[in-house]
Amino acid sequence: MTRRTPGHPAEQPALQRAQQFADPFTRRLLTHRGSTTALLEHHLGAPLALRLVAQRVRRTGMEAAHLLPLLGLHTDEPWLVRRTELRHGLHAAVSRNLVMGPLPRRADLCTILTSDTVPLGRALAEHRLPQRRRLLRVGRSPWRPLAQSAAWRGYVVHVDDALPFYVEEFFHPAIAPARLRPAPHPEPATAAAS
Repeated sequence: MTRRTPGHPAEQPALQRAQQFADPFTRRLLTHRGSTTALLEHHLGAPLALRLVAQRVRRTGMEAAHLLPLLGLHTDEPWLVRRTELRHGLHAAVSRNLVMGPLPRRADLCTILTSDTVPLGRALAEHRLPQRRRLLRVGRSPWRPLAQSAAWRGYVVHVDDALPFYVEEFFHPAIAPARLRPAPHPEPATAAAS
């Protein structure tokens, strides 16, 4: 279950950036505090399957150095680096995901984070573990092999009393269009009355 807490002040820049996206569902997806899997499944009207792309455990190093302060960690613990996709049946990926953080000491959370069959959001919900998510970053990046931009977000997940982990989610442009709203035009200057 996701705790409904007021937004953290550090979330404000990412929340403001999310409001620049033109598509209402994209904005909702980027600012959602609950299970991304559940929101995507509801939007698509179909269950999503997990595809494990890569997973390894290593010591924290340069790959994780920029995340340690975001997670409030200063440690050299076993570090999980996991890449997955949420897929609609046997079709293309709906989202591409990266999870990074200390390998949990709790067996239940370790099983959830390393599952090769159950999406993270669904597994956390099924186990009813208290959690909170703090949005850190929102942006656009290429979605390969398409020549289109994908909307993405990065956030920290705190589950119960375990060490936090970082998640990045990139969304297929057909599901969450990454088009931005037009920038407001300044009012033309009027000549001063003489």
